[in-house]
Amino acid sequence: MSASIVPMRSEDEADFLALTAAFYRHEAFDFDPESSRLMVRHVLANPQVGAVFLARQADGRAVGYMVLTHCYSLEFGGPFVLLDEIFVLPEARSTGLGKRLIDAASGFCRERGIGHLRLEVQKKNVRAVDVYRTYGFRTEDRHLMSLPIAVSPQCRGG
Repeated sequence: MSASIVPMRSEDEADFLALTAAFYRHEAFDFDPESSRLMVRHVLANPQVGAVFLARQADGRAVGYMVLTHCYSLEFGGPFVLLDEIFVLPEARSTGLGKRLIDAASGFCRERGIGHLRLEVQKKNVRAVDVYRTYGFRTEDRHLMSLPIAVSPQCRGG
């Protein structure tokens, strides 16, 4: 099963939302389709924020996606890209598609002169951790910490 990895277009929104819903179900995350719709529209309208890619089979069916966002770190020497989300439908796994998505993310960085690609993965997702290590990602002796900040809905994403 060969799939093409293509930049998402606005007309791909329904496919993106279906894949995102499947990913969030798989990870047992809360899914708000309207929030996801607004956020992906923001990324598409503002390429300085990042990019979204879909993996499509030859018949056009979307079977995977990834979201890349631009970040900046003094420690990493400037810009880096966060592989914010990556997901492949179960029936398209073990085909090399995940590796091809990471290759595409690496190419995205390389084309922009960005020397680091980072991601986060749940510790309990041992299979994914092993896959990422095989690819060359390193685990770091750090805690990923988040502080929720109350902002008005009009301020989000902008």
